[in-house]
Amino acid sequence: MQATRSRILQILRERGEATAIELAARLGLRAVTVRHHLRVLRAEGLIQEVRAHRNGRGRPRIVFTLTEAANRLFPRNYEGLVRHLLPVALSAAEIGQIARRISEEASLQGLTGQARLDAVLSFLNSKGYLARMGPATNGRAWLEIRNCPYLEVAREQEGLCALDAALMEELFGAPVEQASCIVRGDPVCRYCIRYEAA
Repeated sequence: MQATRSRILQILRERGEATAIELAARLGLRAVTVRHHLRVLRAEGLIQEVRAHRNGRGRPRIVFTLTEAANRLFPRNYEGLVRHLLPVALSAAEIGQIARRISEEASLQGLTGQARLDAVLSFLNSKGYLARMGPATNGRAWLEIRNCPYLEVAREQEGLCALDAALMEELFGAPVEQASCIVRGDPVCRYCIRYEAA
């Protein structure tokens, strides 16, 4: 992102809101230049205009605030939070409950056959797994995961691999067997799924 626009977003993050004039003063730029950058940021869906009424007479002033899309650009520490939450060992039942809740996001109700496979792959890929189905052999299908979306945490908390296996069972509606694992040094995570269920 262009440096001035990035700085505008940073100022709005720190202050909550600002007018074009306030931003221009803070950046040491002319207001017309700042307004150009504001138009671009608004077109990208990163900021929004809000009319703030003044106490007293005069036109309302226009202030700019961040949108939720812009808020997602700022650093998050989910990985750090997960590292602190996961040292507690989860039971198999708790892992199953978490996997069920995650799988519900996939909206697989009523889907079978190829439609379910396509929906599962789409869901996994939307979560960063880089998943693909290998050719079926001997009545079984192979799922390959080429990216572990939480690899650093999984290296410290092996329970996440059990959670992934439980998630695959929920998504495919069948028992799965993990044949390889990125966390253990394999190039991919591979799951064997009964072809009839997939």
